[in-house]
Amino acid sequence: MSDAAAVTIRPVRADEWQRWRDVRLRMLRDDADYFSTRYDDMVREPDAYWRDWAADAAAGVDKALFVAEEGGRWLGVVGAFARVDAREVQLVSMWVDPDGRGRGVARRLIRAVATWAAGRGSTRVVLFVQEANAPARRLYERAGFRPTGDRTPAGGGRSAFKLVLAASVHDLLA
Repeated sequence: MSDAAAVTIRPVRADEWQRWRDVRLRMLRDDADYFSTRYDDMVREPDAYWRDWAADAAAGVDKALFVAEEGGRWLGVVGAFARVDAREVQLVSMWVDPDGRGRGVARRLIRAVATWAAGRGSTRVVLFVQEANAPARRLYERAGFRPTGDRTPAGGGRSAFKLVLAASVHDLLA
């Protein structure tokens, strides 16, 4: 493992839609239990879906996607989108490659979402985390997220539940 300082956090570019697709499918395949979206559904999406996702995220208006990159390799990703309530953004699709875990990559990705949220005038970041995903829950709580008390079915034909966590943008950037 190399130094965490060698990892760059940056917005995705529209022309990186294939890389986004490959990483998204990998996370859904390798860590399926921790995501509501199913690999079997996403692998069927046409190229236009991935192109549009990356282009919208690169524009950064209502959606964002950040990558953690080291030596040209994507070690992690996180997405965000504006919610109906303009004061809130939702953090989605957080994933860090096993080689990047424990190096502060996830915290830096969370900070990128918080910075994007602040730039659009939002004051709160919300997310859903699988109830059974204890490592992610600990990570989010260390970053400043707190349970809202809400939980919802995980979806995808699973009998599990997701917890809703939220944090102020100020706390995430502190």
